[in-house]
Amino acid sequence: MKRLVPLLLLLALFCHTRTGKEVVVTIPKGSSTSQIADSLKARGVIDNPVKFRLLARLLGYDRKLRHGRYTLATSSEELNVLRALSEPGRTSIMVTIPEGYRLNQIAALLEENEVCPAADFIAACQDRVLLSSLAIPLNSAEGYLFPDTYDLELGAPASDVVRRLVARFLEVYEELRQEHAPVLDDDQTVILASILEREVALEDEVPVVAGIFLKRLKLGIPLQSCATVQYLLPVIRECLTIQDTKIESPYNTYLHPGLPPGPISNPGRRALRAAMQPAETEYLYFVARGDGSHIFSRTLREHEQAKHRVNSGA
Repeated sequence: MKRLVPLLLLLALFCHTRTGKEVVVTIPKGSSTSQIADSLKARGVIDNPVKFRLLARLLGYDRKLRHGRYTLATSSEELNVLRALSEPGRTSIMVTIPEGYRLNQIAALLEENEVCPAADFIAACQDRVLLSSLAIPLNSAEGYLFPDTYDLELGAPASDVVRRLVARFLEVYEELRQEHAPVLDDDQTVILASILEREVALEDEVPVVAGIFLKRLKLGIPLQSCATVQYLLPVIRECLTIQDTKIESPYNTYLHPGLPPGPISNPGRRALRAAMQPAETEYLYFVARGDGSHIFSRTLREHEQAKHRVNSGA
């Protein structure tokens, strides 16, 4: 060992810079030097974790290593990596949650970006105590996780992330309430918006479909929203089958009139506004063209004719 120390120091002083592709490495808070060395070896950043640990101890870097996210080159000299990790790393990351993402999709996105484990996030979203503290009356935070771009801490507690997303939702929802009082109560508005978010692609059609759904609610006609059936499927399909529409569930709006018992996605500002400010039209039916747009109809006869045109490719 005594012979090895001078040799390592000599190598450290005269090491040359090796090149390699860049990789992003996250060092969790509280990681030991050994854990960091093993992680760097696994990512191909260093070749010799023993040399890394010895240099860290001999040169005092084991007391200087920081946590955070670093961009490092593969096959780097151990001393160069030690120097890099002694500087502050990025401890947060910008994460964009798309409109209409479901809870499990958000959970996977957060885990992919090393914010928190997906299982922890899902559990936090179903924590009755946490939901009660956030004034969410349902069994899940689904629908109240606002789609936006967030600067989130790496390794953050899942409950903190849930609070952050729900706080943003409440902020936006209150802004929209100031523009126009909701037609339905707040929870029903969120449920309707979550359906609109998954059902309608074109911005100018969202208020129209919102108006149709509200009219159907008043008349006691099933919404027949494909999006609510998609919510029940383990794998999303572009086209539903007849059997899909017969799945027994309170979320199946082909079988049950009224709104489902909870949101089916997390709606953005556009869908929330449409649920509060629906368009007033004579339409009662709509059918998808297959290109993201819809044909709207006033009567069942017009609707059947529209479906025939779509099915025939006219």
